[in-house]
Amino acid sequence: MQVVTGKEMQIIEEQARNTLGVSSLILMENAGSRIVEVLKEEYGSLHHKRIHILTGMGNNGGDGLVVARQLLLLGARPKVYLIGNPQKSSPEHKTNLEILHKLGVDIVEVELGQLAKLKFSLNFADLILDCLFGTGFQGKLSSELEALVNLVNELERPLVAIDVPSGVDATTGQVETTAFRADLTINLGFLKTGCLLYPGQAYAGKNIVVDLGFPLHPTTRIPRQLLGVETLHLLPPRVPWGHKGTFGHVLVVGGSKDYPGAPALSGQAVLRGGAGLVTVAVPECIAGRFRPDELIVVPLVTNGAGYLGEESFFQLEDLLANKNSLVIGPGLGNHPEVLIIVKALLEQWNGPTVIDADALRVLTEGFLESIPLGKRQQWIITPHPGEMARLIHSNAVQINQERLSASEEFAHNWGINVVLKGAPTIITNGEKTYINSTGNHGLGTAGTGDVLAGLIGSLLAQGLKPIEASCVGVYAHGAAGDLAAKQGARGLIASDCLKWLPEILA
Repeated sequence: MQVVTGKEMQIIEEQARNTLGVSSLILMENAGSRIVEVLKEEYGSLHHKRIHILTGMGNNGGDGLVVARQLLLLGARPKVYLIGNPQKSSPEHKTNLEILHKLGVDIVEVELGQLAKLKFSLNFADLILDCLFGTGFQGKLSSELEALVNLVNELERPLVAIDVPSGVDATTGQVETTAFRADLTINLGFLKTGCLLYPGQAYAGKNIVVDLGFPLHPTTRIPRQLLGVETLHLLPPRVPWGHKGTFGHVLVVGGSKDYPGAPALSGQAVLRGGAGLVTVAVPECIAGRFRPDELIVVPLVTNGAGYLGEESFFQLEDLLANKNSLVIGPGLGNHPEVLIIVKALLEQWNGPTVIDADALRVLTEGFLESIPLGKRQQWIITPHPGEMARLIHSNAVQINQERLSASEEFAHNWGINVVLKGAPTIITNGEKTYINSTGNHGLGTAGTGDVLAGLIGSLLAQGLKPIEASCVGVYAHGAAGDLAAKQGARGLIASDCLKWLPEILA
């Protein structure tokens, strides 16, 4: 499913009107018709239902006016509340408002400083529609509008937002003061990024997308998509005569005295993801803690402090031979000698690579500039917001507020595939961006990132391109977490995801 920012949607609509010659009134009529169809599907018969519509003075408000007219024809009892300065209403808004006046629809001009009457009236509504701003909103609500929003939210009436809940930034999903808490948001034309990114997604409720029926301009390019179950169609076919050598061999380099479990989780995820073989190279001081199982465990010389040492590199150099992908970082720890080894391995290895956890520390501007673009394009980095902040000299709060732009800009600038973990996870190579639809709060626990790194490395070894492996890995990882969460999200642990991966990837 295609996804656009608020600004991109405005450009698409402007091109439809000014370049393709599609009438704004036709677009508004189509929007109104689609909205009413959704209302019937979601809430049943609208006959005699009291549907109160809060409308601004722009085209989002105009959509609400069209809805009011069509509801009247269906036998519903619409009531329109005009909010804002009538002198600033759009021409399309004025046209539809004149029609409603002629039809005798109940229309009230709201005085924002006096909301007692509005509160009393809205108490009688069976359904409330938010048609205040749509994609044009940015910044924060005025104190008067904030009071209006709080009033409506406290009523606990079914609330439907049109395009984007008022108060939510249509691009970033940020809410600076407050916003309508919708039960349902009807996205017109395309799904909006602000309804997918938090906290906007929490205010949007259920997202539904309706087609407005207008053609895209030939030059229009929509670079973002929402990952759905169809993502799994990218999985490589399995030949019936295949053997362990057929499905790829992954080298996982990780672990330290403090984090012995991380590479074990990654190694198991490699196998659960379908690769035929995995070699897990870990410091010798923790190698004995690995139980005998399917993992090939290779002890590496340490520096005496429980981390990889200088001699480890020469062992790893030999282990790289005949491997199909490399996963480096889970549990390595932040030690100067470790970072030297990571740099050396990345400089030598030319195959597809997942760079995770402390291995991300080597990705300074100077180091990245020393690596050819073609090689960087084979890399997948999997930072959480704190790690991403360190890469671009920001902070985790800022990253979460700008998840799309932060990941897209880094990927574009360096030619690296970025998997920015979090809610929702963003996958991008700088040209195409994907927003994940799976996962839950139960995945916010130690080790789930190690599972994800191993899973993506497994898919790389099976022949998927970096962006494909990232998308399938992220989607499947979240879907496995969703299945595991049915037994209790609060107590979910990383190894629970491993149990469900075979069912997701079947």
